[in-house]
Amino acid sequence: MSLALAAFSLAGFAQTNKSGLTDDLVPGKDKALANYLPMDNGTYLYKLYVMPVAEVEQQLLAYRKAMEPEIAKQKTPALQTLARKDVDYHAKVAMSWFVSLYGMDSLGMAELEKVVTTKKGDTNFIALITKAQEKAFVKSLPQEERKALMEKVYENPDLDNEALFKRSAAYRNWMGDYITYLRNRKYMQDTTLGYAGMPIVKLKVVKAEIPAGFVQDQLNYQYTTEILKMVKDSAAKENAYNNFMSSSKNAAHKKEIEAIYANYKMMTGNGPSPEFVYVDVSGKTVPLKSLRGKYVYIDVWATWCAPCKAEIPFLQKVEHDYEGKNIHFVSLSVDKKDDKAKWSSYVKDNQLGGIQLMADKDFNSEFIKKFNINSIPRFILIDPKGKIVDGDAKRPSDPELRTQFDRLLM
Repeated sequence: MSLALAAFSLAGFAQTNKSGLTDDLVPGKDKALANYLPMDNGTYLYKLYVMPVAEVEQQLLAYRKAMEPEIAKQKTPALQTLARKDVDYHAKVAMSWFVSLYGMDSLGMAELEKVVTTKKGDTNFIALITKAQEKAFVKSLPQEERKALMEKVYENPDLDNEALFKRSAAYRNWMGDYITYLRNRKYMQDTTLGYAGMPIVKLKVVKAEIPAGFVQDQLNYQYTTEILKMVKDSAAKENAYNNFMSSSKNAAHKKEIEAIYANYKMMTGNGPSPEFVYVDVSGKTVPLKSLRGKYVYIDVWATWCAPCKAEIPFLQKVEHDYEGKNIHFVSLSVDKKDDKAKWSSYVKDNQLGGIQLMADKDFNSEFIKKFNINSIPRFILIDPKGKIVDGDAKRPSDPELRTQFDRLLM
């Protein structure tokens, strides 16, 4: 995956569970950092990625110094040390983003997203993507300078700070970036599953590089969760589950992993589908039970998800070609409730077909959690009796979906 396409991933269509951890050492860090780097509501602006390197380094140094009065408010030297580390890791994460996305241009990224969402399936798609990626970055860092900057971000790593991990989101974010950094440099050859197998490699990094203890346990839980939810290889899922259950001593984590594993087995066992009752774009209540008697193909998506929107033209073609057949097409949005108007407008403006629904609590909706969905797009196929045919079905752009439909609907 290129840096440009990785930016779409980093925008957040993979969801991470961080329950039980806080971020309370130095409140208002993003608001303070916005005085030194281009930011809006905690999000870096494109202007950041074309700033001179020396200026960004100077601004981050000034930010660190400016936070000293806030750090001094802590009541004990030990807490002041934690708070200073919290600020330092916050700055390091900012530098990591700056280096990773250096030169990214807003107009170029808009054009790249347009290509991703409208040109998938074209015979010259790869050439179009390559050209769009080149235009998405108007500047580039020399390789040696990029390497030196990243080495500063990850020099003298503190990999086993339990107190900081519990109370600093910046440290946890830095830790995730560091694991990715090692994955790309030392462990890339350790997977045969390609990009889809990256959580497996990250788990290897954790076990090899992070000392045994609280931090390793937390990361072990995090990446085992990702494997069970995102990796398609069943053997990899079974291996991750068995290893976790035999090694973890955290009862709460084991209980959650057992539930996630049970969801996975439910999806592969042709059992009854979990139910939902959601509201469609016109305000009508639609229970899943009301769709019994026909197959139900569910597209889980969101208006902010570029890969989701890339599937829409293919879905529309499938809907057209199977019109009148024994199948319902349902599009289930996981947009946040605050974005309901945006979702409704998108559906109407783009004349989306099928049954258009919105989940009640985005990724926290019970139906979504039962299907272990933490990245989208995701597709689900249910039979006329309400049993699961496939909890991670083929995408509309995959020709094998039509083969399956033809077999089921003949």
